[in-house]
Amino acid sequence: MKINAASRIMIVAGVCALSLIGVVVSEGAARRGGQEALLPMEAVDPRSLLSGHYVQLGLTQRLEPGQTCPAGGDQGWIALRRQGETYLAVGGAASREQAQLLGLPVKGGFDCAEPTPAADGGEAFPGWLTLRIGVDRFHINQADALRIERVLREQTIDEATRAYAIVSIGRDGRARLKGLRIDGERLELNWL
Repeated sequence: MKINAASRIMIVAGVCALSLIGVVVSEGAARRGGQEALLPMEAVDPRSLLSGHYVQLGLTQRLEPGQTCPAGGDQGWIALRRQGETYLAVGGAASREQAQLLGLPVKGGFDCAEPTPAADGGEAFPGWLTLRIGVDRFHINQADALRIERVLREQTIDEATRAYAIVSIGRDGRARLKGLRIDGERLELNWL
């Protein structure tokens, strides 16, 4: 039995559509089933923060003078530890098991810059630690994207963090973005 070209195209299109639906459903289930972590955010670059209808995320935590950078930022796994309502990176590890000994394990790495101490009558400046966990954009309508951009630009190093990423960390160690919390308001991704 020979199947004509139009039928073959329809079969392939149907298989592709079902595969795409399966990916969306499985990612949604992984996002709902993972451990939720609230991560602090800072502006990435005010000149290129907003492009189209998404916000570029910078998952950055401040390091106050006297704090030091955790070790192991390029080993493949990060250990996050709850501090208040947020999670902060406390170290890197070569395996999930090693990271789990320190805290909540997530795949990725981090870059870190030590705080600058006060010298010659000058003031001290905080350092920073930026997570690389595969979460870097939040797609949203233009009005909300502009509002989020404004909040991120207005944040200063002297005030409390106003913007957080809500991340779900699955059993596989992958971080999946669930939404943002901006000035206490929760904005979630809703695909279905």
